[in-house]
Amino acid sequence: MQPPALEETPEGFFARFQAHALPVQLFPEPWGSPVLEVLVEGQVLYAFDRGLPPAPAGRVLGLLHGVVREARPLRREPFVERDGAAYRLGGRATPLGEGFYLLQGPVQVVVHAPSPLPAEAEVLLWPPLMLFRE
Repeated sequence: MQPPALEETPEGFFARFQAHALPVQLFPEPWGSPVLEVLVEGQVLYAFDRGLPPAPAGRVLGLLHGVVREARPLRREPFVERDGAAYRLGGRATPLGEGFYLLQGPVQVVVHAPSPLPAEAEVLLWPPLMLFRE
């Protein structure tokens, strides 16, 4: 038996977690590039575009999403940093149901974890970080 999909459609996923979307600034990308440069809450991140091409440049409502590869209790101040092609981040983890959490640190990311996260968590995400947008 195969595990359930994390999302049925990008539009459905965005609609499901839209309450956690934030205004983000998208920088111009070459036509057809699946990776966007995103300014969110003072941080520049690189995220896989889950919206319809072409991605607009400018401010849009966006939702960052990642899948947890490793997790442990947070042992320092909330943070976000690149770890190769992946991101490592830490902050407060609020359960959203069905393995989803809102991880709030320097950036706000909806993450899916295969096992429960501590209330203050540090996670390493599987690449890529994803951006769902209106």
